[in-house]
Amino acid sequence: MTMTSIHAHTVLNLLLAAETPYSEQSLQQAITAEYGEDVRFHTCSLQDLTLEALLIFFLERGKVIREGDAIVANPAMMCSH
Repeated sequence: MTMTSIHAHTVLNLLLAAETPYSEQSLQQAITAEYGEDVRFHTCSLQDLTLEALLIFFLERGKVIREGDAIVANPAMMCSH
């Protein structure tokens, strides 16, 4: 079985486009529905990240922030490539 690797910007764009902020659980459900259970993510410098690892990466760099139970993208900290 081939594992799907999606660029991390896909998740940031999903968060930006959300009419209602995602919780970590609802984000996981949306990603799984779209890409399957075994999806992994990559950034410009990292490979083979789970969604949980990707969110930690984003939180540490300020690319996403927690607002209560919600996870929202921080456009000011996103690169534009």
